[in-house]
Amino acid sequence: MSKGPFFFRYWGVRGSIPAPGPATARYGGNTTCIEVQVGDQLLCVDGGTGVRLYGSDLMTRLPVQVTFLMTHLHWDHVQGFPFFTPFLVPGNDFHIYSGHHNGGNILDVLKQLMAQPAFPISMDAFRSEVNFDFLEPGDALTFGDLTVRTMLLNHPGGVIGYRFEYGGKVFVHASDWEHPAEGLDDEFVEFIRDADVLSVDATYTDDEYEGRSGPPRKGWGHATHEAALAHADAAGVKRTILFHHEQTRSDEALDALSAKLFGPDSPNSFAIEGERVDLL
Repeated sequence: MSKGPFFFRYWGVRGSIPAPGPATARYGGNTTCIEVQVGDQLLCVDGGTGVRLYGSDLMTRLPVQVTFLMTHLHWDHVQGFPFFTPFLVPGNDFHIYSGHHNGGNILDVLKQLMAQPAFPISMDAFRSEVNFDFLEPGDALTFGDLTVRTMLLNHPGGVIGYRFEYGGKVFVHASDWEHPAEGLDDEFVEFIRDADVLSVDATYTDDEYEGRSGPPRKGWGHATHEAALAHADAAGVKRTILFHHEQTRSDEALDALSAKLFGPDSPNSFAIEGERVDLL
């Protein structure tokens, strides 16, 4: 019988580039990092700048074993790894899963991030056990009673979406996903079907996406708020959290969008850095 806890926590919610400052203090300015705990299993999706904060939290409960699941290798999803302090501490154990994106892999990317002239120390400074493995979209991973299913999402270079199934509850994280120009992405709808919580890319307004407010964003690999909610509704998702906030979007702008998109009794919301969501 599966037992809790089963929760996730946002350590970074911003897309494309960090956006620190007073205008983004409430929703957060760090890039993608999502902690997931299932029973005693620790997992983390992506290593954006939020992973530095997650690392500081892990330093209070050493030694740790953590499985990282990479959605893809774009800069905003890996740039925090050189500042992830637990890598430098003996006794920790990390396993990093990644797909092959544009011919690259996470090991090669980390070597490049932590090399001169871009960075003063190399991966030789790691004192933890850090292992790498590769997966293909469609693969399923099993960790005890937890099953993690995967899907290739529509994004330049490809992105892996993750579906966590445990104790009769389902959490899906689908970052950097772009919807079809018309209609629904039927495969995506099935992937998120009946999720208890969906954390989904929703970077743009319709006006931004269509080019009525600045340059058109079609083909940039991200969804609109309205399209994300429409797919969640078609899939019977119980709660949708809109994620990967556009870098110039202020707290006030997100508040205004919340008032427009969500009714007073809606379970849906925009992702907030530091927010913990419990499924069990």
